[in-house]
Amino acid sequence: MSSAFPLESAVCPPTTQSVKRQELGQFLTPLPVASFMASLFEQQPKEMRLLDAGAGAGALSSALVMRLCDAERKPNKIVVSAYEIDAAVIPSLESSYAECEAACMRVGIEFRAEVTNADFLETGRLFVRGDLFGTPQTPFNAAILNPPYRKIQGTSSARLLLRSAGIETSNLYTGFLALAAKLLEEGGELVAITPRSFCNGPYFRSFREQFLSTMSLRRVHLLESRSAAFREDAVLQENIIVHAVKSDVKPDRVIVSSSRGVPTDDLVECARAYSEIVSPSDREQFIHLVTDDAQDEARRTIRRLSTSLHELGVEVSTGRVVDFRARKAASRGHAVDLSVPLSRRIR
Repeated sequence: MSSAFPLESAVCPPTTQSVKRQELGQFLTPLPVASFMASLFEQQPKEMRLLDAGAGAGALSSALVMRLCDAERKPNKIVVSAYEIDAAVIPSLESSYAECEAACMRVGIEFRAEVTNADFLETGRLFVRGDLFGTPQTPFNAAILNPPYRKIQGTSSARLLLRSAGIETSNLYTGFLALAAKLLEEGGELVAITPRSFCNGPYFRSFREQFLSTMSLRRVHLLESRSAAFREDAVLQENIIVHAVKSDVKPDRVIVSSSRGVPTDDLVECARAYSEIVSPSDREQFIHLVTDDAQDEARRTIRRLSTSLHELGVEVSTGRVVDFRARKAASRGHAVDLSVPLSRRIR
């Protein structure tokens, strides 16, 4: 099982901590990323009831609390419910919230943090099923997450816990997102940083159908470099930051933005029609992330093609030829037989 990705912790020696994070699916959240995510929240409730599922050392929820302390219109009260399975991180988490409490006190905001050293999947599904209070609960109006990333097998305890909450998915991060969405009240906001992999493919179809039926996308930010966001952990995943609101009413347009490294680097953004991001006629509910005119033209060209790859008898397997996995083969000084030039520089 896993917790989320702490910003920092001095509890374990670096080598031990690194191994433990990999086992739990944890990765560090850089401060610029946490600050950017906190900036995406739009609503200003008088009382914010914030979920940080897998809180780590509290980097994300602390960033949002500090931003609210500086806001022109401040909430009267902030209640943070933080779930963290790793007991070694709890002292750092409690220390972070002590700083949040002091900051809130200075500006007249009532603050309370409820830290639970437990598996979020176990506790969260009890709320959803109503086992704790007899009826299903939606106790939060905001959620900020950097969920654990790890595949889960069909017979694993995590898979069974999620299934008992009506969630079917093959990775911890989508399980955390789906459960957090269920715990949001109508109109509640969710901001999360995750791998991009859930946007398409058959493995995440069930998750997409469920998530997109209850959550309305407002903004998606692409971290174009595979390594910049989590450089210290040598993570080679394409990451995105998603801002969504719990509502079945979809906006006319979605903001799609991108940056080469952390979100403040070379930020580019545009507004796209919601139907271009998620087509209502697409049975797979793929999420199309187009950030510039060239990509938009490629999307339009592909849509004009009348024959599917399946009809042509062609299968796609990208894993073996992804550029960062083929550096030795791709980094040639000159062309050889059967070589093909790459269209972009390997990062």
